Amino acid sequence: MFAGAHSWMRKTLGITMDGEQTDYIWGVVDIVADTDFPDVRNRSAIHSTSGSCMIIPREGDKVRFYIQLSDSDVLDPITGRLDKNKMSPEKLLEVARKILHPYKVHEPKMYDWWTIYIIGQRVASRFSEHERIFIAGDACHTHSPKAGQGMNASMNDTHNLAWKLAQVIRGRAGISLLKTYELERRKYAQDLIEFDRKFSTLFSGKPRTEGNDDGVSHEQFLSAFQTGGGFTSGIGVHYAPSTITNGIHQQCAPHLIIGERVPPQIFVRAADARPYDIQDLLPSDTRFKLLFFVGYLTEERVRELDTLSNRLRGPSCFLQKYGYPTEGTAQSMFSIITVMSGDKEDVEFIRVPAMLRPHWSNVLLDDTDTTGSLGGGAYKRFGIDPGAVTLVIIRPDGYVGMIAPANALEDVDSYFAAFTFPRTQ
Repeated sequence: MFAGAHSWMRKTLGITMDGEQTDYIWGVVDIVADTDFPDVRNRSAIHSTSGSCMIIPREGDKVRFYIQLSDSDVLDPITGRLDKNKMSPEKLLEVARKILHPYKVHEPKMYDWWTIYIIGQRVASRFSEHERIFIAGDACHTHSPKAGQGMNASMNDTHNLAWKLAQVIRGRAGISLLKTYELERRKYAQDLIEFDRKFSTLFSGKPRTEGNDDGVSHEQFLSAFQTGGGFTSGIGVHYAPSTITNGIHQQCAPHLIIGERVPPQIFVRAADARPYDIQDLLPSDTRFKLLFFVGYLTEERVRELDTLSNRLRGPSCFLQKYGYPTEGTAQSMFSIITVMSGDKEDVEFIRVPAMLRPHWSNVLLDDTDTTGSLGGGAYKRFGIDPGAVTLVIIRPDGYVGMIAPANALEDVDSYFAAFTFPRTQ
């Protein structure tokens, strides 16, 4: 696997980078900022008649300034090409001061790092060579840093690929699983660059003023800035239908979108009412997480869960056919988590059949913690009926792969059969 903007492997394989280079020129400088600008420790965007600037807090006390530059600042008048010798970190900070006026940025003790660049927006024509060699990150997509997706996009590329490679190398899945890497991540890169193109245009344009009615309004700029948060957090990424993203039963949880990451949601552990965010219980350990939303534990529901447990133990069921020992280890294929409805003071979680509570910590409750301030409302938020049993399958990378009612386990069997080898093989 290769990940670099000047990837020699990409060139050797004849993979082209499709797209264009913009006319927008930006400078970047990292400093420990001595300033009276009140939001310097927040991700901020300043859009002024003197240009635009984005502020990104970094580790320690450092701050990164992205600063819009004009042609006269950095272009050679004879060649028309970018000339880094015309710029310096001191000059970059001087431009930032004009943008931030009337706030002041004092001369720092040192400049940690700086550079200038022209925004390029390109996507590789393909992301792999016969599912044997893969490119990721800057090797397959370049864009401006305004959406905060340089390292994030690269890490999510490899995150998407790593669990699929693990399944194939362990002999649990066929090579076809690796084809979904390009299917998912190339579409993501195209969506990101389309957003980045619009965002960069807004960011580099002049603001709307009394003398410039055609400028960018504050509302337009703010909307684009907030949309970028979906890319930055990953919550806004949506993978298209495929063998590992099956939307056949989306109606069982209409607000828990198949193909998207599980959103943050706090549950309490049924055994001790301790609050946990569901994302902290879905580690990227190559296992599929099976979330059984079982609703209220009525006598009838307990009998229904006993019947479901017996079906899950059947040799033809996906859990036995594709499961790998031992539960709770890196070598297991599945991890089971049960989510109940009810009051933490009354629910007896040990009534959940043993099959659905492999460990006491794997049973959660959709209720608030003992302070009444954390948790609750998940069933309503996701649109899940507490009067039925619903299975939510979370892929090893944290994305929802499938949702199914308990009476449609044959569809779950088909889901795993599409890309997974039975363990007897």
